[in-house]
Amino acid sequence: MTALDFICSLPHVPMQFNGEQAVVASNSEKRRWLQNRSILINGVKPDWNDEICFPVTELIFFPKSNRRTTMV
Repeated sequence: MTALDFICSLPHVPMQFNGEQAVVASNSEKRRWLQNRSILINGVKPDWNDEICFPVTELIFFPKSNRRTTMV
């Protein structure tokens, strides 16, 4: 499974807020996150088309930001 397929299959990902309304990230935005190396999967920053190894024990969105989101 590619990194993009895995991220797109998750039921919950970080969202942006437009006022008080949550905006769900599109698949192209998720691909940009992976291309910009803004997601850590098992301690690695994969590109969007890289194969990932299972089981996934670590998933961090935006590791260097104050918006850091860690999923357990």
